[in-house]
Amino acid sequence: MRTVPAAEVQQVRADILSHGALTVKAEPYIQRNVKRYGAKRKLRRSDTVAGRIAAKAGKPQPKSTVVQVGEAPDGFGKQVLWDEADAGLALLVFLNAADPYGVMISGAKPTDSIQFIHSEGIASFSTETENEGAGALITFVAAGATAGAAAFGAPEAAPLINAGAAFAKDRFKEKEVKTKRRDPFGEDPGTGHKARQEGGVIISMPEAQGMVYSGNNDHEERWIKEPGTRDNSHRPNHVRNAYFLNKQSTNRNRRKALAAGDFVICAWDHEFEDNVGFYRLHCIVKRGNGRPPKPRTPDPVE
Repeated sequence: MRTVPAAEVQQVRADILSHGALTVKAEPYIQRNVKRYGAKRKLRRSDTVAGRIAAKAGKPQPKSTVVQVGEAPDGFGKQVLWDEADAGLALLVFLNAADPYGVMISGAKPTDSIQFIHSEGIASFSTETENEGAGALITFVAAGATAGAAAFGAPEAAPLINAGAAFAKDRFKEKEVKTKRRDPFGEDPGTGHKARQEGGVIISMPEAQGMVYSGNNDHEERWIKEPGTRDNSHRPNHVRNAYFLNKQSTNRNRRKALAAGDFVICAWDHEFEDNVGFYRLHCIVKRGNGRPPKPRTPDPVE
């Protein structure tokens, strides 16, 4: 079981505190993860979850693949390399709340879309139990134009998905989730309190070229604005080209890329080492038509 290097932890804390953001593209992103979690390795297409399912069914292999970093269950990794030949991917994410880097989907192009069709789980953002050195997990369970919600319930995918879930429950310390409990939308499931400083999920679009974070008590301007509604009208001023999961509207959890690059999915916080628990996310990415999209308009206020 790997321990996260103390020097790396301190450096990330300092970077986040100073800037509220980390600007990284695909290769620097993986190198940051290697420092924190261990060696990288690129899976063969036949070793991905979707690849194994296709092989059993006698169907063509998907072109996309997965990059693992450090310890990970079969078929899962830190980064999905989305090949331009795959019209869509059905992605499964176990998002470790203690991981400041989350997961990455590389290979997006302008007008490609990302949508979250299911989000569940509870994480704690204040505990004395530190999480060990295992990063968040991502894989794809289907590829192609028809990749959709049904792929997550396919019987042939169940053994690998269940193994990934068991790994997440153990290594991301699900049993320790007791205080400052937050669902994927940043709300306390017991009281409905809308957390502003931490909790929930933020998605950085390719045009962001990195990740954005909250702030400590000296940087309240980096918190979600009162009353904590997770829409564009209440996002902090430094959060640009990124959005929060919002449970009020499925359409708000779908966006189109304005540039080529990477989607990054991360927990919303500024200090990650005292977090435990994880979120399970079902995500669909689809290729667009390549025509320049219209400028985004702000989400309406609830």
